[in-house]
Amino acid sequence: MNLFDMELIELLRLAFPVIIMLAIIYFLVLIAIFLDFWAGIRKAKARGVSITSEGLRRTTDKISTYFIPLFLVTVVDILQMLGISYINIQIGKHIPDVPIMTFLGAIFICFIELKSIYEKAEDKEKEQISQTAKILSKVLENINNKELLVSKIVDYLEQEKDENK
Repeated sequence: MNLFDMELIELLRLAFPVIIMLAIIYFLVLIAIFLDFWAGIRKAKARGVSITSEGLRRTTDKISTYFIPLFLVTVVDILQMLGISYINIQIGKHIPDVPIMTFLGAIFICFIELKSIYEKAEDKEKEQISQTAKILSKVLENINNKELLVSKIVDYLEQEKDENK
């Protein structure tokens, strides 16, 4: 076994616990997301709302929305752990190198999911009704400004006509 192989084995021996920690963190975040998905299905069934592929799409979007920043935070953690390892070599002491930012990011994501799980279905319905009311009020504003609305439609149609020529 040459020197390079021994150094590589030593590096893997040191990195293995961190890799296991990161895998556990990512797995627990994934479990939190799926628990929220399961809770959402239960709430929808309790309200009598049909289950569609929309929930699955939202869950996959949520996974990418959470995991991309979490992965970037992990990259920052890897950089800080490399720096700490270098400092440990220089000073001859051992400062623990732990993926602190990834831990904090995962805790934050899990709290968001926990809040979503315990959020009442009625509160979600109220929020949806509130959003619908805001949209309706904007539509009514535009209806009250009929002249402005008609002029915008005419401008749009003329623009489309010019583009098609």
